[in-house]
Formats: sequence, C-alpha cells, structure tokens
Amino acid sequence: MPEEFFAPIANTQTPPIYNFFNGSTWVEGQKSTPVISPIDQSVVGSLAIATTQEIDETIGKLKAAQPAWEATPLNQRVKLMHLVADWVHHYEEYFTAIMVREIGKSTKEAKSEIVRTAELTDYFADEVQSIRGYSVDSDSFPGYDKGSIAMIERVAHGVVLCIAPFNYPVNLAASKIVPALLMGNTVLFKPPTQGGISGLHLARIFEKAGLPPNIFAVATGGGSEIGDYLVSHKQVDAVAFTGSSDVGVVIAGKAAMKPLIFECGGNNSAIVFPDADMNLTAKEIVKGAFSYAGQRCTAIKYVMATKGVLDTLLPVVLAQMKELVNMGDPRSPETKLVGPVISLEAAQRIQKWIDESVAKGAKIVIGGKHDKAYIEPTILTNVTPDMPVVVNEVFGPVVSFIEIQSMDQAANIVNATRFGLQACVFTRDEGTGMVYAKSLNVGTVQINGSPQRGPDHFPFLGIKHSGVGVQGVRYSLEAMSRLKPVVINKPQ
Repeated sequence: MPEEFFAPIANTQTPPIYNFFNGSTWVEGQKSTPVISPIDQSVVGSLAIATTQEIDETIGKLKAAQPAWEATPLNQRVKLMHLVADWVHHYEEYFTAIMVREIGKSTKEAKSEIVRTAELTDYFADEVQSIRGYSVDSDSFPGYDKGSIAMIERVAHGVVLCIAPFNYPVNLAASKIVPALLMGNTVLFKPPTQGGISGLHLARIFEKAGLPPNIFAVATGGGSEIGDYLVSHKQVDAVAFTGSSDVGVVIAGKAAMKPLIFECGGNNSAIVFPDADMNLTAKEIVKGAFSYAGQRCTAIKYVMATKGVLDTLLPVVLAQMKELVNMGDPRSPETKLVGPVISLEAAQRIQKWIDESVAKGAKIVIGGKHDKAYIEPTILTNVTPDMPVVVNEVFGPVVSFIEIQSMDQAANIVNATRFGLQACVFTRDEGTGMVYAKSLNVGTVQINGSPQRGPDHFPFLGIKHSGVGVQGVRYSLEAMSRLKPVVINKPQ
C-alpha cells in the first residue's frame, strides 16, 4: 500500500508534518512551515525546517561518501535509476493525487508530469552509458611532437545542490538529481515549500530504490530560512536551480565560483507574420499561454504582430479559448488548462500588474479579475513593452497583445528585455522563420509551435537572466561532471 511505503516521511497527525531525510534517516524538524493548497486554502501538511547544524552534518556525510559512490560501477548506478523509474510508474496515481491538491495542477497535467519523470529517468540511465572519455595527442598542435598524450575523462563535481520549483516539483527535481547521481555526485535536494510534499515522496523512492547511505539527502525549509546557507556552503561543489530570475541572480552572487546549472524566468513572445496559419497560431497561443494557468517558464506571455494581423488573429484566439479553456477546480474533469495560481499572494501580485497596465492604457478583452487564487484567463490589448505585464514575468493566465510596425521592431523588443529563454515565430514560410530566428537573442526559437522544454533530449537553455548552462538529457549529464585531463609525457 502507498501509505505503508511512504510512512517514514511524515507523522500520523492530520494534516501531517513531514520529515526531512539526512541521508540515512527521516528526521523530525524542530520547526515546520505549512503548505497551503491553492485550490481551497486548506493546509495540506507542514514541512520540517532543517537547522544549519543539521545541514552541516548532512552535507559532511555526503562529502565523505562521494568518492566511494563515484567509484561504484556505472552499471550499478544505472540499475538503481531504472528502479527509481519503475517505482515512479508504480505510484503514478498516488503522486498525481498529491500534486493536484498541493499545487493546483490539473489531474491530466499532474499525471503527465509523473509519467514524463519516469520516462526521463529511464532515458538518463540509458544515455549515460554512452558518455565516454577520449585522448588527444600533442603533435596535433603546431610546434609539438608526439611527446605527450592527454587522457581526458569526465569526473563528478562532488556534492551537488539540486533546487526544484513549485510548478514541476517532481519532474524538475528528477531532471537534476538523476544525472547528478549517475555521474557520480552525491546530492542534497532542496524541494520547494509549495510542491515539497510531492518532492519528499520522490525522495522516498530514491531511498527505497537502494541508494547507499549518505549518497542522497533532502533539506526542507523556505528559501529565506535555509536557501542562502545552502548555496553558499563551502562543501557544496555545484548548484542546479530552477526558479525565478530574481532568485537566480541572488544565488549566483552567493554561490561564488561554483559551477551553476540554472533554468530561470522566461518572458516568451509569439511573433506572428502576415502569412501565418491563424488557426494553428491561435491554438498554440492558447495552449502556450494558459496551460497550468500560465505558470510555466516556457509560457507565451505576449504576442506581437502588425495591426491587420492582430485584428484577424484575436477573434480566432477568443474562439479557440471557448473550446480549450475552462477555469475551475483542477480536480474537476470540466476544468481545462486554468486552475488556481500557486497562492493568494501570487494572484494579488498578478492582479496588481494587470491593474497598473490598464491604468497605463491597456485594454481588457476578456478576464482581468481574480477570486482568491483563481485568476481569470486574461487577454490584454493596446499593450506596450514598458507595461508591468510585459516587463515582469507574469506567472499566471495572462497574455498581452502588442501592435508593432515591423518585424524588426518585434526583434528589438525581444532583445531589449532581460529575459532570453525562448520565442516563437509563426509563418507558413519556414525559410523566412529560420532567417528571422537568427535575429532573436534567446536560447531557443520555436517555429510554428509554442515554447516548450521538450523533447527532453533537445538542448534546453536560457541566456541573459533566463539561465546558465545547457540542459537536456546528454547536456545535463555533461553539466553534472567536469573534464579531467591526465597528461602522460614521454621520458626525456
């Protein structure tokens, strides 16, 4: 039974208080912080807050155990990760129910995340077996003979701190933990507070899969309580983080000289050419803007086109919304794409940005209001790039339409922002799209499709304040390791 399998992670009171995992034992916290469901503001449970002393002891054990873990045959690490994937599949329904209540994700979207996590874990375990070292002869560089050969292998960083976000608390945890462990690192996992219960269930699966003691541990607590201490800890050797750009900038400043793998905010644009297929474009805009209530770094936040194109496109988008979007309780089969945002505070912040933008001249076509944590699916027109709904990453179901005079102007708007995750271009002429993509200073350009993270073996990256490093199956494995040359010199 799931309750028996996951019993050690929490006490038996209602709502439960969840423990943290110190690498070998589930430990009760001296203090805890509540997790509030965005659906109805009920308390789902509480997370322990690890103390700095407990963190020091845990990281010290991870540090000491790391060399032996890296020396463990790769085939054994691979078997363990395949077992993790099997356990995730096995508890798919249980995970789904927890995630829906904890973060307000719809049943369909939550289940998709769990399935994707298991598939990604299996893919990582298969792909790591093709990661190999190589050798380089000295005489390929001018002025050198065959006197030296460099044997270059990939080695682990050491202790990797993995910080996951609330919106994908299982998938974006596993996407960091699994490659780190496969490459021989030990891992300290910091789950989000909202989403932390789902993250702790995942942690239990790593433990039950048979990881040796002190290879994997979990520290729970808010970012303001333990976050700064973790990222600046002297025995943490690398940091993998997904979250807002503002938090990413702070972490980068505190994690001095550590390797960083960051996936941060994305204020992604959709740029529509006059020849675009308007039905396809509208469908992708609706899906891209409103899936999981717009709480995705890859969500479409603003649409740019000339006046005539916007006039044609907007009615099609509104028609698609009637079919594809229905705000409501994410547990209801009637709800489509839009449930609550993560908290009442988030809804109030989004409402503030909408109201401020309207005061500056934006017009509400549909939506524009909130009730508790539910933000109505919102479309704004007459928007300019300096309005709060464009300057900020609006992590909610809001999309803004900006009228432009030329495609060059659209590129200039994208390139002038501090964000650089993705952009999408809609045109029937893929050649034009390919050429235009070169003018957009972002990590990835999608042509005739909305921004997305996957497929997971594609490179995924942000530039500027949208990220550091490259993720994607092979790229993540490489990022969780470093090159180490050993040079053999011919005796003189």
